[in-house]
Amino acid sequence: MKIYINRDEVDFTLENENTLGQVFISLEKWLTSNGFSVSELFLDEQEISVTDRTEWQDKPLTGHDSMNIIALTLPELKLQNLNTLITYCRMIQKSLKEGNLSLLKELMDEYDYIENSYEVLLDDQSHSITDHMKNLLAVNGFRPAGERSEENVKSVLEGFIMLEAVIQGRAEEITDPARAGRDTYQAIQSLLPSMEEVSLMLQTGKDRDAMDVIIRFSELFQRLLRIFTYLPEKDRAVHSNDLKKYISEMSGILKELAEAFATEDSVLMGDLMEYEIMPRMENFPRFFESLINKGD
Repeated sequence: MKIYINRDEVDFTLENENTLGQVFISLEKWLTSNGFSVSELFLDEQEISVTDRTEWQDKPLTGHDSMNIIALTLPELKLQNLNTLITYCRMIQKSLKEGNLSLLKELMDEYDYIENSYEVLLDDQSHSITDHMKNLLAVNGFRPAGERSEENVKSVLEGFIMLEAVIQGRAEEITDPARAGRDTYQAIQSLLPSMEEVSLMLQTGKDRDAMDVIIRFSELFQRLLRIFTYLPEKDRAVHSNDLKKYISEMSGILKELAEAFATEDSVLMGDLMEYEIMPRMENFPRFFESLINKGD
């Protein structure tokens, strides 16, 4: 049996594999170790399920000519899944605009699967996106289903338009990381003067303004860290060892900042910004200069 990866034949030596499932597991392990994930699987040019293997995994190798695996890098796989989310959002918008209740019901029946993907695909570890959408659908009579006014439909439509924009932003981080990184870098640089004033804001009763700056900085820096993983290795290699330490330190401080924010500990937030984050921002341009030196 010939083995193909992305339509190219590979010289893969079978050892003790006797079934299709055993061959696939060996290939999957090899691909994973090289940073790839299986997206599609074809047996004798016929697509078979990657997730449900019960129908084919125990079949012998004899009688089959080829196995072709379509493999994607992890960023490519994430982009593919993000595009699926974008399509879902657009279908929801279409059903709401046209009043297509049968299509809307079908899409809402799939929402649990969509919701479960937010944490990984949208880096929604805080569940802020998940909780916002859950509340939006609940109060407007969509989940669970209930009475809906035109205003309810309008609110949910706007919610999915905004969600699509968020997803589109995540997709652009992968498709053009240099541009996304440069834009994010410049946004952080523009925010620095406000960051220097956070402690004073907290001391003078401007808590809301301080919170807005902290939230904005956290979002931008987390975005920059995501984008950095999508850059070519030669760009990420700049200041490699020092940068790894810098990112590790900043990630730990941002985690503390998030915890202080959750408990409304303004003293700790002010101290973290003034004594931990701002001194480290002095090295920020040097570490991320590879992002701003890219052309359009």
